[in-house]
Amino acid sequence: MAAVEDLVSREASGMLEIAGDPSGAIYLDAGRIVFARVPWVPGLAARLRGIRPSLAGLGELSSGQEADDAAIAELALQGGYLTLTALHELIQSIVIDAFLVLAVPLAMDSPVAAVRFTSTRTYWTELFPRFGIGLVRGEALRMAERIAEYGLTPTTEVRPCDLREPAAVLTREQWAVACQIGAHASARDLAARRGAALIGTLECLGSLTRAGLCAPVRVGGRGRPFTPAPGGVRSTGPSAEPPPAVCLPARHPARDYSVHDYRTQAARTAGPGQAPTADVLRQVLNGLRKLS
Repeated sequence: MAAVEDLVSREASGMLEIAGDPSGAIYLDAGRIVFARVPWVPGLAARLRGIRPSLAGLGELSSGQEADDAAIAELALQGGYLTLTALHELIQSIVIDAFLVLAVPLAMDSPVAAVRFTSTRTYWTELFPRFGIGLVRGEALRMAERIAEYGLTPTTEVRPCDLREPAAVLTREQWAVACQIGAHASARDLAARRGAALIGTLECLGSLTRAGLCAPVRVGGRGRPFTPAPGGVRSTGPSAEPPPAVCLPARHPARDYSVHDYRTQAARTAGPGQAPTADVLRQVLNGLRKLS
């Protein structure tokens, strides 16, 4: 996040590449964020397929290059599948998903091998909006705080379990996610499978865990098989207590980190390979929020 802040302040144009696990790229145009790509996050083609599975002509296109994404955006508009406003909202969702994965410490073991910026003239069309860092950072941190309450990360696997109450109320989106879990699945798996937003998928899984319909797969744990309750999934709302929160660790850069070490003191206190407490996570989020 600090590297992006620096590039924004210099009104830079080009691509910021993050090598590691997860890896990704953030694209800037005169200090404004245009797009972002992260393997964990469904791209523009995948998201459009999730909205319109039979989108004509989309099968030959795939996200990965500026020209490809520009062609996908143009196809969606010309075919009348999305309005310009809806397209901008979709791109914003992808960018915020990418920032959540790259800049907020949600993964268990996320080493950063290198950070490299390539300055170049932008080739993004005007179909792609330009976002300010304040909006993207604020939304990513707001969603990180909500997700932290569920004790889930993009790679946390969950499995169906017995409903603790006679019934529970689900939205259509929550039910669609529940039907896709199978024996077990993570938010990253489900988002890729459905062509859906990573953040939205995490929120659905969090709601399902609170409703008692699924639970995180603990290391060495077996969990209970799913058995539908007699009353079905139709009660007045989740009354079961949420599962214990999982401590969310910070992302530790590797030794050959090629830019500045932007870790906060809170992240350092966790120690390599050790999951920090919830208090440490709050310190990390507060430190990111103060970057300006």
